[in-house]
Amino acid sequence: MQELQITWNGSTVTVDGKIETDTDRFVEALTKEIWNYSGYTITSGYAASLFGHTGPCEEVEFTLPQICLDRFYSIIEGLYAAGFTVMTPGDGLEWYRLFRSGAGIRISLDDKFFPNVHIRSMPLASDQFSYLNRLKLMVNGKRFFVAPLELLIPFILMPGDRGTPEQAHYLYTTGKEEMNLIDLGNWMDHLGVDRGLLPV
Repeated sequence: MQELQITWNGSTVTVDGKIETDTDRFVEALTKEIWNYSGYTITSGYAASLFGHTGPCEEVEFTLPQICLDRFYSIIEGLYAAGFTVMTPGDGLEWYRLFRSGAGIRISLDDKFFPNVHIRSMPLASDQFSYLNRLKLMVNGKRFFVAPLELLIPFILMPGDRGTPEQAHYLYTTGKEEMNLIDLGNWMDHLGVDRGLLPV
């Protein structure tokens, strides 16, 4: 079995030797469809899996830029054509309202409940920062975009369901030498996350 290797080059991170999971394949297929219409950022603990964390994946979340209704409909139509479905009750206009508000909608494959992805727009300054400063993550040659670790780690540690402390700790340990720790602390404070939750 190939050893996991992580190489940092500015805002591009290369991960080789990761064992691919069903969730990885699902996310890869979903990102290819979304990329036809919009950029995205992974803003949940699932990103730790892409970096090689082997624990359970609690939540997959994508944050997209604000887009118009027609572009949103194009994304939804493209996803349905590719075999995905919207799990969230309602119709197109209600889904768009939830998407724009930050509440988001859930996407899965037609015949499965899991895995699924929570997709929302970015109404907050922290969401905008995560998108504009996202990392390009090349995992076994496949491209993903994730929030910068300085913000991703606080996102995961916030109350809610974006991920687990184990995922945050893994990312902190993996990327500590590459992160701006002052920015990390500032985002922890901005989001109201206790700095004591970080590993010593």
